[in-house]
Amino acid sequence: MDNDAFNMSISNDKISDVKALEAFQAAMACGSMTAAAKQLGIGQPAVTRQIKELEDSVGFPLFHRNGPRISPTERGLQFYGEVQRLMSGLHQIRERAAAIRDGQIAAIDIAATPTMAGGLLSPTLALMGEDLPGVVNIETMNAEHVARAVTSRAADFGISALPLEHATLEAKVICESRLVAAIAEGGPFDVDGPLALEALSAARLLTVGNAYRIRGKINGALKREDITPSGEIVTNSSLNAMMAARAGLGIAIIDPVTAFGIPVEGVAIRPLSVSLPYIWGLFSAAGRVLPGELLSFAAGFEAACKATIPDCVFHDPADVRTLERSSL
Repeated sequence: MDNDAFNMSISNDKISDVKALEAFQAAMACGSMTAAAKQLGIGQPAVTRQIKELEDSVGFPLFHRNGPRISPTERGLQFYGEVQRLMSGLHQIRERAAAIRDGQIAAIDIAATPTMAGGLLSPTLALMGEDLPGVVNIETMNAEHVARAVTSRAADFGISALPLEHATLEAKVICESRLVAAIAEGGPFDVDGPLALEALSAARLLTVGNAYRIRGKINGALKREDITPSGEIVTNSSLNAMMAARAGLGIAIIDPVTAFGIPVEGVAIRPLSVSLPYIWGLFSAAGRVLPGELLSFAAGFEAACKATIPDCVFHDPADVRTLERSSL
């Protein structure tokens, strides 16, 4: 976000009223001042006043107003992201204070990409047994934000595929497998053995669109073998690609965490005829000394990877930079 958007009078500590931030959150979520007031259990004039005072504090309008209708301004949308992070942090502080008060194990805060959260987090937590704390906070985000959340210690752990900016991170677990094909069970491509890339000459390619991650490896393999898919369906989620494969729309080439961690009925998972590495890991802030329950989480994550992903290989976390370069 640009500096102008946040030219807020912080020096005067004008944004100190949590209730105003809660009113802003509610108005964004509900779409009107009246609905926000009902959600918060206060009067509509109070919500309107709190948001007007917040706008005066930050120095820019948060909403466009058209009678009872409101819609966020561009700066309002940007500010909302910052408020969400702040309020999430305040919520975590309250939870941790309650845990300290009650003599309970502190919460665990995890930042993970959607793939990792969907495919590996639940079995990891289940394997913690009695070490699982009463509160577990999970936020899904892209890899770049995972790194930032761990570095700032907004999260105890980050889980993401490589590459990942990790100059200020410490790898705890590094695991490698291969991209796989997902196809409709009983369909024309559902045959025993590895699926040849040549099959894409007669089928749509279903995959994710980030050229610097899975898609880049697929593009390189197709170029080396001089194969042009008959068409494409591009998405930002491997699970979406699997669902398209189930509908018979083509061949999905996806990560093994989604393929085996989120199995979809009616979808067969097959190895590819070419080896396209997929490496992921568990990270914490560099130099941080982890308490016992967090060490238990790391052990559970390694066990969950081993149990979920066939033929996965573990690497020395200290070799993460070499592995990252070799996987590109």
